[in-house]
Amino acid sequence: MSLPERLDDLARLTGMPALAKRMASGRQRRHLRWVPIVMLILISGGMALLVASPHDPWPGYIVLILGNTIASWLPLFGPVKPWGEREGADERDLQVRRDAYLATFATISFVAVLSLFVLLGLTLLGRWEIETLIFDLTGLILFLFSLWAIVPTLHASWASRPLDDE
Repeated sequence: MSLPERLDDLARLTGMPALAKRMASGRQRRHLRWVPIVMLILISGGMALLVASPHDPWPGYIVLILGNTIASWLPLFGPVKPWGEREGADERDLQVRRDAYLATFATISFVAVLSLFVLLGLTLLGRWEIETLIFDLTGLILFLFSLWAIVPTLHASWASRPLDDE
């Protein structure tokens, strides 16, 4: 067996080629209803843990990074088709994608403004040092990036019913 064949076998063991074939086949994407809710609870808990412990931010960061890592896989398996996929997307898919991202923009905007006011208030009341505020703002950015991956899948999964396979 040659080196390229061994490398191909090693790549097949990861499962990525099979995943790429499944994604390229254009089959109906799955509705993920409970996984995004669990991820939303996980990252919200991580953000709460980060804000609640201003002198030890690392447990909150670990939870946020874990939630963000898992949440980044949701768009691959959820019902929202990617932006570059126009050939396989019909009017229903385009409507689902548009509605999901409009809900995401509204959610992220609301959470960002509310969080900035809360962090400012906590900074003034708790007399936090600048390092604590910087850690919490960095955690807020990670939280908002996680919302960018979670909310479209969550909205599209609950707002539309899956189509029956033909």
